[in-house]
Amino acid sequence: MAGTVTRTEAVACDRGALSTGIVHFGVGGFHRSHQQAYTDDLLRQDFDAAKDWCYTGVGVLEWDAKMRDYLKNNDWRYPIVAREGTDVHAMDMHVQEVVTLRDMLLSFEDPAAVVRLLAAPSTKIVSLTITEYGYRVPLNEGDHKLLELANQGVLDDPELSMPESIDAACAKATVFGLILAALAARHRLGRRPFTVMSCDNLPHNGEVAKKRVITAARDAPECDDGLCAWLEEEVRYPSTMVDRITPATSPQDIADLEQRTGIEDKWPVMCEPYKHWVIEDDFVDGQRPAWERVGALLVPDVRPHELMKVRLLNVTHSAICYVGSLAGLTHVHEAVTHKMIKPFLRRLMTKEIAASLVADPTMPGELLAVLDEYVDLVLSRFENVAVKDTLDRVAMDGSEKFRVQGREVIMERLAREGQVRGFALYVASWAHFLRSKVRAGEKIKDASAGLVTAPWEMDKENAGGTAGLEAFLDIEEIFGVLARHEGWREAVKREFLDIDQAGLEATLLGAIFGVGHNSNADLSSLERARERASGTFALDETCVADTIEMDEWRADDEAAVFVSLEA
Repeated sequence: MAGTVTRTEAVACDRGALSTGIVHFGVGGFHRSHQQAYTDDLLRQDFDAAKDWCYTGVGVLEWDAKMRDYLKNNDWRYPIVAREGTDVHAMDMHVQEVVTLRDMLLSFEDPAAVVRLLAAPSTKIVSLTITEYGYRVPLNEGDHKLLELANQGVLDDPELSMPESIDAACAKATVFGLILAALAARHRLGRRPFTVMSCDNLPHNGEVAKKRVITAARDAPECDDGLCAWLEEEVRYPSTMVDRITPATSPQDIADLEQRTGIEDKWPVMCEPYKHWVIEDDFVDGQRPAWERVGALLVPDVRPHELMKVRLLNVTHSAICYVGSLAGLTHVHEAVTHKMIKPFLRRLMTKEIAASLVADPTMPGELLAVLDEYVDLVLSRFENVAVKDTLDRVAMDGSEKFRVQGREVIMERLAREGQVRGFALYVASWAHFLRSKVRAGEKIKDASAGLVTAPWEMDKENAGGTAGLEAFLDIEEIFGVLARHEGWREAVKREFLDIDQAGLEATLLGAIFGVGHNSNADLSSLERARERASGTFALDETCVADTIEMDEWRADDEAAVFVSLEA
């Protein structure tokens, strides 16, 4: 195989000199390719400054044992394999061996040990990549028992372990139950709190994490008013914007790594060379690694960067996966180089998504000035054949991704009476994708699978009708007020029927050139007065995006949410 191969060996150091300053929940591919990469780069640049900021991972799900066992057998080191190229036979490869992950605990094996680690004064940051869904998991019986034990000081005993000494229900403790128990212990002991840093791919992730912690505490009888006030006033919850496309590792990836480098590794993390991290500089007592020295941006407000990335990359990623699947393709790079799909995506990105950013008065001029360059960057990254990201993987948890990432853009566009045809085609393609999967008896990988498949289960035999689509668009848990917007529903229905009657390529062509019966400004020709009068969409009250109240509404609306799109 052609293409260059370069390698960065592991930092030559005494591993015993490394200590844990950050505990991370959700040690998957993305965490290993992204946050660990930045910290490992910092360790290489300034060992003494970074050595106390290494990670211990925590897993709460049974399958996390596979990752723990792999890492343990690897002496807590692993390779990041960044590949790039548009020709599968000529890919450049760079391998970086990472040593900043020191250990990994499994909460179901020993929840007391996890709480003690989190409560230790040396733990300054607790970071999360638990997907959007992880922020909606309610506290359970085990969480409440752990909180009770933390308040009593029972968990302080280093000899305490599972399963002999504590209730077996504690083994089922959730992420936020463990975090709350540890914060309760720190509060009782008079210690400063740690920073809770979400690195999940969702808007306002710091606000989401904060709301989840505080809401859970207020709902838990074990948390008194003093603790709740401390959680709100003293704990810091910085928002972050994270970006590095990290597909699942395949057996072929493992074989290619060995063939090209001689490295034998059972679970290397595969990714693109590009990575980006924007962090709100808001940490407890200012204690954090100097990530800005290795390329991260530490800023007072993440939102503009987050908005640009989530909308232009993540929303586009979701649109790709459905139209690409309908076109019979398998990988993202195949879809983005398709003769019809690429120009459709570019039009969606420039005419609808970028337009929403330009219309946002909070977006700084320096970011708006590079929108066209950013569109080109995103599309070129998607073309990277080395990433081999599958459309099926991107399609996972489509309902959460739309609700968290796409819905708000559509609402803003409708409020300003702007074009949403590309979005209508995205949702129509999603509907066709779901219908085809249900009819084929294939499993839908979605946290709300029952919700999104029910309309198509009842409409299996209706080959040319729209009953299934109507029921799908009725799902307010996903579509919110869009479920009651007749103009939006009609736009999606027309694209859905066009795909049925004229085929995908003809429908894409119509969207690219703005022709066909769904053209013009999409909704400008509809009877807006009738829609307003019918109460289907309260434009003036719900969708005006340039007020403080709107920002507060956004945070509240999304604060109950999960990604991962690992990008």
